[in-house]
Amino acid sequence: MITVVGMGRKQGDLTLDGKRAIERADAVVVKSALTHVAKTVAALRDDAVFCDDLYETAENFDALNQAIADRLRSFGDKNVAFCVVGEGADDTTVQCLENAEIVYGVPIGSAAVGSRLQGGSVAYTAQELLAAPRVLPLPTVVKCIDDRVLAGEVQLRLSEAFDVDTDVVFCCGKTVKHIALSQLSRQRFDYQATAYVVPKPLTERQVFDYYGCVDIMTALCAPDGCPWDREQTHKSIVKNVIEEAYELADALEKEDIPHIIEELGDLLMQVVFHIEIARNNGEFEPQDVYTALCRKLIDRHPHVFGEVRAANSTESLNVWEKQKLKEHRINGTAQNVLDVPRGMSALMRCQKVCSRAAKGGYEFESVEQVAEKVEEELREFLTADDDNRQMEGGDVLFACVNLLRLRGTDAETALLLSTEKFVRRVEECERLLAQRGQNLKEMPPEEFDALWNEAKGNVG
Repeated sequence: MITVVGMGRKQGDLTLDGKRAIERADAVVVKSALTHVAKTVAALRDDAVFCDDLYETAENFDALNQAIADRLRSFGDKNVAFCVVGEGADDTTVQCLENAEIVYGVPIGSAAVGSRLQGGSVAYTAQELLAAPRVLPLPTVVKCIDDRVLAGEVQLRLSEAFDVDTDVVFCCGKTVKHIALSQLSRQRFDYQATAYVVPKPLTERQVFDYYGCVDIMTALCAPDGCPWDREQTHKSIVKNVIEEAYELADALEKEDIPHIIEELGDLLMQVVFHIEIARNNGEFEPQDVYTALCRKLIDRHPHVFGEVRAANSTESLNVWEKQKLKEHRINGTAQNVLDVPRGMSALMRCQKVCSRAAKGGYEFESVEQVAEKVEEELREFLTADDDNRQMEGGDVLFACVNLLRLRGTDAETALLLSTEKFVRRVEECERLLAQRGQNLKEMPPEEFDALWNEAKGNVG
């Protein structure tokens, strides 16, 4: 049987139960002779076994913990007291010991935390923090910061959730002091070193994550929040989603990183806003949205999370489409094209409808055939009367969308690019006209052609 004895952060922290466990054990194992634990145990008995040799041979901390656990099990049925720094349960080796009893001691971070510990606090060893998938802006205790290199890595991880000037209570030995997070790696360290950091109030923070965004939106929509935000409904701000999506698309096309950051935030705000409206109205909870998204991503990627195989991106998309048809219970091409949202832009919806119809067999035989169709529709448009001109014009655009689709070109993006190109050329023409004191309306056609070609040469 293995009993873990937590021996606190300094000599004198050993509890009476811990002392009895050490005295009554058949064997005593001390994790390291370089801690105060060794001295405390030595005052009780002289046959302790140490694990420092395993530190020298282990390739990483996981291997070290497993090696120490194996040494403890090597004593078989004997009663073994495993003496560690801190309270006992927070020692990383204990996670490798099944059915071990724990005699709790004083937590190693007690001096740093004292009476300051806030509700919702989380605690890590330095190694656990580095291995954590994410760091949240919660009151956080980080223990066992052994050296400056490790402290630098801890500082970087904490900077993901906390401002660099956030106050940190740092404890090492008898030293307890307040420092800025940015100063953490410049301290002196040993096995007892502990840091306790609490996030600033929401309005004072400079570093935020998704949850900070949610907290702010909740405050805005609260009874004492912003009157305008409180009045909004799903329908009243529906156009904002479309506008923000187009502004993001524009920033992405321009590869304008600062604006990409801004527009991604604006689009995210719309998502969070609708979720908050729904929560306040009792329509659904935030986790319903996250669950639906995560479930969809898992279900539509059986080639990642299941047994299906996809060797390339084309096969991946085919798997996605098959899974989508199953989810939407779509049987047949008619249902598939009817499933395309009507809220899309006309060009985008046209291309999506044609693409789905093509998978059901409604497809041109070649690019040449659809090019002929474009010419045919253009002739019909040019000869159409007033009553039919709009429909015939739509047929021209419809044929052009199919022509681009068959050549692997997105119609929406293509038209956006061409429009932007035209805007740049008009802007350049206006600049040249102002520079020369000319008036476009008074310019002969041949001079305009020269002006336009000059603008093309300047801006592309």
